[in-house]
Amino acid sequence: MLTEMSWGWRVPSMRAVLEARQKAAAVRVEELEAELERVRAALAEAEEMLRRRMIGLEQYLDV
Repeated sequence: MLTEMSWGWRVPSMRAVLEARQKAAAVRVEELEAELERVRAALAEAEEMLRRRMIGLEQYLDV
């Protein structure tokens, strides 16, 4: 939505600017949520690997 100013220039309305910013922020939130899920999955895998290696080390030291 463009508003024509008294000097003849057409500028976007404040509402249009705010709606565009809100839409961009919502998209960014979705992207970050997806990234967070990938990071959580990677962390869970790394923690499991660490747990198995600690068990292996303990078993080695017991021998």
